[in-house]
Amino acid sequence: MSLYVEWLNQIKLKADYEWLTKSQRKAFNDIVERWPAEVFVCLHGPPGCGKSFIARLLVKMHGYIYTNDLKGLEPGPHLVVVDGEEYNRLMRPIAQLLGLKRVVVLMRRPPRDPMPRTEVALDEHEVKQFQHNLIRYGVLQAFKTEVDGTDLGQILRAEAIIRGG
Repeated sequence: MSLYVEWLNQIKLKADYEWLTKSQRKAFNDIVERWPAEVFVCLHGPPGCGKSFIARLLVKMHGYIYTNDLKGLEPGPHLVVVDGEEYNRLMRPIAQLLGLKRVVVLMRRPPRDPMPRTEVALDEHEVKQFQHNLIRYGVLQAFKTEVDGTDLGQILRAEAIIRGG
């Protein structure tokens, strides 16, 4: 197993609400508290900002089902996060036929259809918080690379490459 995948697995295992940065926490709270009755909600932001991380916390803390295809779900009043399938209007009748209670769609850009949406966009301080969390919770002991940008996945990959894994 690559070092990068090993770190991702540790993050999934150890992460909780306290790991969220300010913008991630706002997005998480919007989904959970601000729009609890909305069937469709969009969580959008650039690659590596933590959309999938927030989705994994929704699964862990609130019983959401993580999927990349609504059509593959069993019918029922599920809470669902769709990651990897672009939103389109056909999702609405599929969700209705399946009797889904809630669908959170992860996207890079917000959809054109009207629905509640919340954005995650990290700044330099939030990237430092991410690095601090990895050290604090024992995923890494220290970073050997300089931070370049705000794509957390790229930052972690660069660190794995420099360490030969």
